[in-house]
Order: sequence, then C-alpha cells, then structure tokens
Amino acid sequence: MKRSSKIAIISGIAVAVIISAIAITVHYRLSQIEGNEQNKNESAGQIANEIVGNITTNKAHSEASESAAQRAKETP
Repeated sequence: MKRSSKIAIISGIAVAVIISAIAITVHYRLSQIEGNEQNKNESAGQIANEIVGNITTNKAHSEASESAAQRAKETP
C-alpha cells in the first residue's frame, strides 16, 4: 500500500474514535442531566421545546450583553 493510503486510513480511524468518544460523553452527560430532573414523564416534544427555549434564551441574552463595539467588529 502507498504511504498516503496508510495515512488516510489511520486518520479516518482516529477521526472515528474521536467522534465516538464525543458522542459517548455527550450521551452520558445528557443522561445525567435528565436523571436529575424531577419530572421524568416528559414527552420528546416537551424536551425539544425545552432545548429550543434554552438555545434562544442564551442567544438573546448573549446578544443583549454585547457592546456596540463588539457588534461593529462582527459586521463587515
């Protein structure tokens, strides 16, 4: 096999291992968070709405706390 093929295969395996590790870590963290909640009878829709609410709240909060200088840097 060519050297570049070996490097590509090893890189692909390394990327797969890293992505798998991240996925497992996220899964366990979410399981721990969900396990700590009091209401365990939430539907998938309720959980999705909660996630969307958290994302939009955090985005609005972070944008509101930006100064005019920070906003000017972001616009081209």
